[in-house]
Amino acid sequence: MENEPLYILKKYWGYDGFRNSQEAVINSVLSGKDTLALLPTGGGKSITFQVPAMMKEGICIVVSPLVALMTDQVEALKNREIRALSLAGGLPYSELERLLDNALYGQYKFLYLSPERLQQELVRSYLKAMSINLIVIDEAHCVSHWGKDFRPAYLQCKWLKEEFPNVPLLALTASATHQVQQDILHHLGIENATVITTSLARPNIAYKVYKVSDKWHELLQLLRKTEGSAIVYLRSRNGCIQLAELLQNHGISAAYFHGGLPAEEKNKKLSMWLLNDVRVMAATNAFGMGIDKPDVRFVIHWDIPQTLEDYFQEAGRAGRDGNPAEAILFYGKIDVENANKLLKDYLVDIPFLKLLYAKLNAYFQIAIGEGQEGVFSFFFPDFWKRYQLSPIKSYNGLQVLDRMSIISLSQQFYKKVTLHITAPAPQLITYLQTHRYLKNLVIYLIRSYPLIYSQPIALEMEKITELTELDYRDIIKNLEHLHNDGMAILKNEASDIQIVFNVPRDDDRTINSISKNLKEYNHTKLSLQEAVFRYLQNEDTCRNIQLLEYFGEKSEKPCGVCSNCIAKLPPSKVDKKEVKKAVWSLLKSKPITPNELFIALPFPEKDINKVLEELLYMQKIAYNNCNELVVNS
Repeated sequence: MENEPLYILKKYWGYDGFRNSQEAVINSVLSGKDTLALLPTGGGKSITFQVPAMMKEGICIVVSPLVALMTDQVEALKNREIRALSLAGGLPYSELERLLDNALYGQYKFLYLSPERLQQELVRSYLKAMSINLIVIDEAHCVSHWGKDFRPAYLQCKWLKEEFPNVPLLALTASATHQVQQDILHHLGIENATVITTSLARPNIAYKVYKVSDKWHELLQLLRKTEGSAIVYLRSRNGCIQLAELLQNHGISAAYFHGGLPAEEKNKKLSMWLLNDVRVMAATNAFGMGIDKPDVRFVIHWDIPQTLEDYFQEAGRAGRDGNPAEAILFYGKIDVENANKLLKDYLVDIPFLKLLYAKLNAYFQIAIGEGQEGVFSFFFPDFWKRYQLSPIKSYNGLQVLDRMSIISLSQQFYKKVTLHITAPAPQLITYLQTHRYLKNLVIYLIRSYPLIYSQPIALEMEKITELTELDYRDIIKNLEHLHNDGMAILKNEASDIQIVFNVPRDDDRTINSISKNLKEYNHTKLSLQEAVFRYLQNEDTCRNIQLLEYFGEKSEKPCGVCSNCIAKLPPSKVDKKEVKKAVWSLLKSKPITPNELFIALPFPEKDINKVLEELLYMQKIAYNNCNELVVNS
């Protein structure tokens, strides 16, 4: 009983039963079989390896490319009093050795590491000495040249199977085409593995694609005529901010979310959305991991996604409670042009990558042959502005360097303010007599930070704002006065990116070594974007059937609820007299815009427009100076 999957599930996670194919995957692993499991977004992938690992003696090795996901899972396990470790990037050698010692001798159950870590001899030597009960390769599609997130370092994961042939290997991914599945099995050395798939069909989600001339109008109409929580996915951070502000200005509660926000602000916005304090979250794809809100009624794509894998995964965040939901993609001619332009910016060639890599090393003053395992934080706009580089191409170049394991890239936003008072005490006292507005702040700093005279001190800005009743901008302004007048040295630093250099600097040789992989990567990106365009343009085949066939799942029965299926239904008959009566009633009550009419009345826009055209032609109504329709007297 105590060593049964359901007992472990209930004891540590509090669930009474498994869902989807979780139990089938767990049973396969427990029987010692290598397994490839395809579980949809929100399908509870982590349960499939955490439960069996808890049932067996030894430690479970989990390979994942996502530092944030590793950190989250380790913290979640610790909160359940399960011993787990993560070998995140940028660890000094001594710290890495200490953590590996803990994993070897400390009775830990889980060790998370990146594929890049797996290439280090120190890590490999420790793994050889461990009693490993299960090997897990998360995001396994990264091993495939045809996968949307190919990472060459993942090819090294095969070493685990070769070194531990009797330990079951579990490869996990949310979705993969048949070609990618075969690549996974081959490159991980598990050709005879059991393949467990869960149907990707989500019959409660209506996939809708609309080619429109005014996306903003369509979005506003949708949100005003419906209820329920919504996510709007955009590609740019500024776009998220602007859209959230526009929605707020039109009376719709909204927030924005992107990777550049401080962790505290991310958590605050996420909590507001989960608690329904805001209805709409305008977000980049950074709003994904850990998002498990069951009652999302709409997932809306404002921009054309880069891949159908991304689209399907993000759309799958709708309707997890099983109730009807919609995944809607609005696009126009300009969006297709922008998608093609963004793709050209996304595809980084070797000459640009060499330039970017050289500038990156120059920025951090790294000499030839040095830099390996160096950890650096910087404010990205400062970097690209200094070297007059394209921000989009530069960021995409950093992502390529990350995928090719030259660097490890993570978004870590922080602000750090340090102050060192350099003026002698008598001089400072005299200065404060003529700058009395600074007196209270300086006295607080001297009392709170006794060492501020001898060295730079990191200031706790939130605490200072609270205790001095000054806001952040006022404090910075006052500290700048001290700095400019020679009383102190102020450093106000901001960072939104952290980089770990995985290899010593070798300039052209470093980039030449990845040229073949980069060429294949760019070719795959082009193919994946073309698949998205084909999906948009196919207005005949059921959207659900198209998506399932893309991932290798056959379905012949149209869903009946997607935009293509609805378009084939005979148009519903609308009583023109009823429409005219309702329109006339509203027009007589007050001046009103056409958009307000569309929202207020439960009829199709085209039918309302026909009535308005007729009334305007007969001069029974007219537009006033506020662009409102009024009845002619």
